[in-house]
Amino acid sequence: MQRQVRHGQSSTRRKGKRRDPRVKYFGFTAMQWPFIATLVGNWLFSAAVFAAGKMFWDWTPEAWGIADRLALVIKDAVIAIIPGVIGICIVAAQRLDPSMFVGQVPKPNSPVEINTKFILNTFEQFTAYFIANAGLAMYCPIEEARTLPILTGLFVLGRILFWVGYHKNPYLRAFGFGVTFYPTVIAYVWLVLIMVFGIRVPL
Repeated sequence: MQRQVRHGQSSTRRKGKRRDPRVKYFGFTAMQWPFIATLVGNWLFSAAVFAAGKMFWDWTPEAWGIADRLALVIKDAVIAIIPGVIGICIVAAQRLDPSMFVGQVPKPNSPVEINTKFILNTFEQFTAYFIANAGLAMYCPIEEARTLPILTGLFVLGRILFWVGYHKNPYLRAFGFGVTFYPTVIAYVWLVLIMVFGIRVPL
């Protein structure tokens, strides 16, 4: 009887086919498809937020001289770095809790370690964002100036999604990372087109 039960159990388990991670579908393996889906989701989400900002927020600065452009870049930078500053404050408070540390090192996957990595990644991303935003301020015309605050909003939203997702599951941080990073990449592509090739694409 026991052998029959075991045989029955093993036969039912073998019915479900496992996907070989090396098998490719449309040129990508089963392990790569979640990354592709996240990448596409990043682009679609970022494009939708950017388009909505352009459509429903009609703002133009009163003047667009050098001082006005610099002032807007600095204002955007202050807003963009707020998540990183909040993260520093939280980590400073968490360092008072010795249960989160092994000696001087944070415990793996502890809240203080996640927040520390979030701060480092945020300042890395902020550096690339700030340079791109300053470049856009130099080259975009006054009617496209609202592009800078919209990209700043995307940056902050991406940082929040990255932070929350990281605490839920390390894999979930990828979406917020993309929302932060890929709009900055597009800004650099736009700048290279106009600076190197003289091609101006409407923002």
